[in-house]
Amino acid sequence: MNRSQLPLLGLRAFEATARHLSVSKAADELCVTPGAISQQVKNLEDQIGVELIRRVGRSIGLTDAGEVLIPHLTQAFDRISVTLDALARKPRTASLKIRLLPSLAERWLMPRLARFNGAHPEIDILILTSFRELDFGQEDYDMGSYVGNELPQGTSGIRLFDDEPLPVCSPKLLDAAGGHIAPQDLWRFTLLHSVRRVDDWHTWLMRAGLRDFNAPHNLKFGNVSLAIQAAIDHAGIAIAQHAYVRQNLADGSLVAPFDLVARSEIGYYLIWPTSRPESKAFQLFRDWVTEEATSRISALTRVCDERLSSRVS
Repeated sequence: MNRSQLPLLGLRAFEATARHLSVSKAADELCVTPGAISQQVKNLEDQIGVELIRRVGRSIGLTDAGEVLIPHLTQAFDRISVTLDALARKPRTASLKIRLLPSLAERWLMPRLARFNGAHPEIDILILTSFRELDFGQEDYDMGSYVGNELPQGTSGIRLFDDEPLPVCSPKLLDAAGGHIAPQDLWRFTLLHSVRRVDDWHTWLMRAGLRDFNAPHNLKFGNVSLAIQAAIDHAGIAIAQHAYVRQNLADGSLVAPFDLVARSEIGYYLIWPTSRPESKAFQLFRDWVTEEATSRISALTRVCDERLSSRVS
């Protein structure tokens, strides 16, 4: 029988009657009259063309067909009941859909996300990455990343960190060079770049007074996370966002050989459309990100700045 044609009222009436072997008790359970139960069972029998209940005076019993059907029907209703009970007990799961720049997701959010997940396990978060500019009018995301001076029209956001590129390398690489180098010594090293930030090294070198500097050795990567990892692995000196390497500077896996940071007015933001209603999950995540971008980052900044100062002094 086609699922859309299943006689659910008749099946429920028959199952209750067969389980109690009583029309009146089935009627009490289903809050209908005994006549309605009898009519629903009769309609079921007519539809399938098989007698299910044997009526002998005031007593009832099951036919062979009824005996075959009842265990399957009871089991099916029991499974549905258990599933509905479980759903009723389960807290409503909220969700967020966020799209970020790959390195922002990997280097800034991922090391922090366990704290939010531990505090709010009921919230499901889908994080996707892309270099494409996010259009909230065309794409269904709750939040996204943005890099610039002014937020796009129709959005609001949190400034996560400033644009602060600086050179970093492994302690082993620096120690092999005698523990101290000057910007003029960079020609001896492989410079590590992100192809998404092609001007960072040029900007930094200009501010260091090396206008005509041409690096003889370069390695370029699809994103800055790969350049940072290459620096950790002693492949050369990378230029990276200060916010992406603060933890590495704090734990000593990277060092900053120079105290010059090529700051700009650009900021990295988490943004969202102002036209959409704010869910509770959205508010919780936004407030958490705000705290992460302020209080927690300040303590870590002090630690890595102390390490940076001691290295270049």
